[in-house]
Parts: sequence; structure tokens; C-alpha cells
Amino acid sequence: MTDIAEKLLPAEILAKADFRQNEYAWRIADLPQVIEAARALGLRNIGGQLQIRTPDAIGECDWVQIDACQLIPPVLPWEAQVEMAANVALQDLQMLKAEFNFGKEISEAFPEPVARFIEAGGTLEEAVWFVWYVDTEETA
Repeated sequence: MTDIAEKLLPAEILAKADFRQNEYAWRIADLPQVIEAARALGLRNIGGQLQIRTPDAIGECDWVQIDACQLIPPVLPWEAQVEMAANVALQDLQMLKAEFNFGKEISEAFPEPVARFIEAGGTLEEAVWFVWYVDTEETA
């Protein structure tokens, strides 16, 4: 898929992202801004997963994820879906922050890439990302 809805996010939000393999990922601290920007544009926050992103590795911790649309009835008006998904995403993000040490999850799941990255001068915090997806009413 070449036309992805995340490209519709504001330039200042996209500038904070890492774009590889046709996916955008952001730092955990930037996710609330991503979620709110999507809401403001009428984009529905789908969710995403914790990822390691280093120059030589990308991998997902799919057990650390948000599925903001899981319980939203698709028969609701689009605007209601957008609002509900944003609220669920923000709430679930807070729960994940309380439940998981993201750096620990990345380190345990991907020990070799983390070790290589740190040996090359990177930090664990620089390897922690969260891939995030949004969609439009047309692509839903």
C-alpha cells in the first residue's frame, strides 16, 4: 500500500516520526500529540505496537499494543468513531505506561540488536519506538 493515512498528519508530527518499511513510528512521549492530531483531522486512531528501531533492526513486541478500534461499533457515525478511538488510545497508552517498562521489553525481546546499538554509541531510549496507524473514513 503506497497511500497511507498517516501521511495526512501535520508536518510537525511527521517530522518526529521514523518512517521505514511503509510504517510510521514515534517515541512514546510523542504519541499523545499523534493521537490528538489525528483526532483534530478526523482520522481514526487504529493503534499500534511497541517496536525496536535501530539502524540495523526493526522488530515488534506485539504483546505491548493498543487496539483502539476493537470495541467500537462500525455502525457509529465516523465522528463518533474518531472520538471514541482517540479516547481509548489515550487511556490504553496510560495503562501500558503503568504496566510495562518499555526499555526492558525491548531489551529482553531483542538482546543482540540492542547490544549492537548500545555498543555503537546508541542508548536504549533511542531504540524504543511505537508504530502507530490511523485511517480515514474512505479507507476504513
